[in-house]
Parts: sequence; C-alpha cells; structure tokens
Amino acid sequence: MRPDLDFRTLRAQVESATWMPDFSLLSRRAGRVRRRDRMAVVGALVGTLAVFAPVALAGVFGRPTPAALGPNPDIGDPWSPLPTASAPPSGSFETTRSIRAAAGDLPGGVVAAIDICDEAPQARRCNLQVIMLRVETAHRRVPFVTDALRTSPLDKLDHVELVRMSPQTFMLSAEVSGGSRTSVKFRIDEAAKDPDAGPVASGPVIGPETRETLATGDQAVQLVQYGDLFGVRQDNGALSLLVDQPPMARRALVGDLPAAAGWWVTGTDLHTGAPAVAVSADQGRHWQAVTLNAPAGIDAPTVTTGDGVTAYAFIRYSKGIRHFRTRDAGRTWQEVSTKIELPAPLNNDGALNGRPFGAAVRPDRSVVLWVEGSSETVYLDSPDGERFGIVAGPGGPIDAVSNGYASLGGQPRLSVDGREWPAATMSGTMLPN
Repeated sequence: MRPDLDFRTLRAQVESATWMPDFSLLSRRAGRVRRRDRMAVVGALVGTLAVFAPVALAGVFGRPTPAALGPNPDIGDPWSPLPTASAPPSGSFETTRSIRAAAGDLPGGVVAAIDICDEAPQARRCNLQVIMLRVETAHRRVPFVTDALRTSPLDKLDHVELVRMSPQTFMLSAEVSGGSRTSVKFRIDEAAKDPDAGPVASGPVIGPETRETLATGDQAVQLVQYGDLFGVRQDNGALSLLVDQPPMARRALVGDLPAAAGWWVTGTDLHTGAPAVAVSADQGRHWQAVTLNAPAGIDAPTVTTGDGVTAYAFIRYSKGIRHFRTRDAGRTWQEVSTKIELPAPLNNDGALNGRPFGAAVRPDRSVVLWVEGSSETVYLDSPDGERFGIVAGPGGPIDAVSNGYASLGGQPRLSVDGREWPAATMSGTMLPN
C-alpha cells in the first residue's frame, strides 16, 4: 500500500529550491557599507590636514623678513638696530595743530584760525579756534574764539576762510562736513584789552535785508559757496545788499586783495562754461566780466593783483597750468605763452587735482605761486610774471594779510615783503573737549 504524501514537507522542499533573495534589502546594506567607507576616507583627510595645515600656515605667514634676520656676516653686512615704535600713553593720542587761515594787519597782530585735533583712531576730534600771531610775544594766553563752526568735534571742515570786515570785526567761515558754508562774526577789541579774557561772543552771519551806503575801501564778503556778494562797511562791519551781482556762474570772491584794488570775482561764463573774471571798481554798482580764451579747468581761476591794474589769472588742468595777464584792470586778458614748468611729481596727469593752490603779488611786483606737494609745499617765483622757477619757501601755504603775508605751515611765519619770513609766536590754544 502506497504511503500518503507529506504535503507540508514537499511544500517546504519546493519553496527552498525556488527561493529568490530580497534585492531591496541587499541594496540598503550595500549603501550602508559605502557610507561607512566614505566616512573613513573623510576622517583620514581631516586628520592629515590637522597635522600639516599649521605647518603650512606658519611657513607662509610666519616667514621671517630679511630685516628680522639681521645682517649676514658672510657678506659683511653692517649691523644696525631695528626701528622701534613706542605706543602712546594709555588713554592719550597725538595732538596736531593746523593753521587754516589768517587775516589782520602787519606789523601789528595777525589773527589766525587754527585747528587743534586729538588724533584718536577713527574718532578724530578737533577744535577750531581763533588766536593771535606775532613775530614777538603774542600777549594772549587764551583763544579769541573756541569750538567755532562745528556742531560736533568729529565734523570735517573744508575751505576755511578768515576775513577782516573792519579793523576790529572778523568773519570766520568754512564748509562743514561737505555741506554748505557756515560763517560766524566776532569782534576782538574788547578781548584785546585783557590777555586773559575768555573767548569773545560770536554768532552766525545772516544776509542783510537793507542797502547801506558804501564808500571807497569798503570790502565784500560771500556767505555761501557760489552765492551772492554783500558789501561790508569798514567803520562798523555792517553788511549791505549790492546794487548788482557779477554776471557769471559759480562765482567766487577773490579775497585778501588790497582795498584800493577793487573787487574781483572768478567764475564761469553763463553760456559757455569757460573761465571768467569780473571786476568792480565802485563797490558792486557795475561789473566788468570777461571770459578767458581757455577751456574749463579743474577749479575756478586763481587771481591775484597788487594794484588792481596788473593782475594774473592761473587756470589749473589735470596736467599743467595756463596763466593769463591783464594790464588794464581786467578789461582785456592775454595768455602768457611761457609754460610754467612743474617738478616731476606735479607734472603727471591728474597730479594737480585736489591740491591746495595759491598765488600772490609781492610789493616789488614779482609773483609767487605755491602748490601743496606730496610731502612739502612747492614754491614757484617769477620776477616778471612770465617765467617761473622753483625756489625755497617758508614751509606752508601763503595767505595774504593787510601789509604782508602769513605762512600757515607747521611753524607759522610772517612777512612784510614775501621774501623774509621770521617765525611767529602763537597765543594760547585749547585742546578738544
């Protein structure tokens, strides 16, 4: 008799013989193996960088310079000690002083605007004040005016000007932090009586609304850049509206000229934009404006005259200076053909941009130019107003004052002839708050 089939056993045998592996499970296991291998490689790279990176960085940034290695005895280098820089005392910084403008009368006292600055890194604090300059003792121990023009000691001042409005009245003005021009007016007669008197009262200058009677010798002032001109009475410093304004754009009053020379203004032609010069011999009632035969320069022409008849106009360009001369009080101008030769650092394209520049006529009718170089002020002298040569100078910008000149270098100097420059003594100053 045939035995019964064991279907359970047979089924197990068939399933065992026909079983297929689970490929999804195999794929997951293979992925885990690959990730483990990658992590092992990354770990090895990190360990290698941790060992060699400090060595490489030390080789790049810590390489000693030849100066640090000192002289080489094999080739006979001389030995010299390395320069050292001493740190300033804790909580203090270098204090600098810069004379920005001057006005007044020689041989008496010249009034000067001086900026005293505390050179703290990224927080330069300054105090613009008005002091006295004299060849002998200045006789004052405190400034006439302190904390002038700025609303904050961090404000930047540009184009500082000091104008003598009357024998005892002065106006100090500047462009504050790139904005419009701000002015203050003050008198020094009361403070001059007491060397220890504190700062005199000063207040903002506001344009007048009335027309005062002006006389020969009265001066002009300009309260805002390119703005209207106003007359100034010499007897009391009062401001006055003018009958007329010079017919030109971007007008700028030429300051520090003798009173007998009249009023001179530079600017640009209203139609062409070319450099122009205007002159008034009757306190602004009439103006004679002439356009110079030259293209526009990098700034307004610089004009100087000693007698109001013969005058010189200098126009700076990106490279070089052209100059013109008038012998009939500004009615006609002729260009001087002789080229002004500048030293190499100032003769490159763009070298004259943004550099302080000025001109003055001496009592002997010679002409002096000055331009601020990279490390020092460069002076050019001309006996005839045509041929200029480089000469030695007093060491700073030159500002004309009544009956003389003031040099505004690190050591201020005064001169009555523009050639001899004795050192001047400054009255007391105050540090920034």
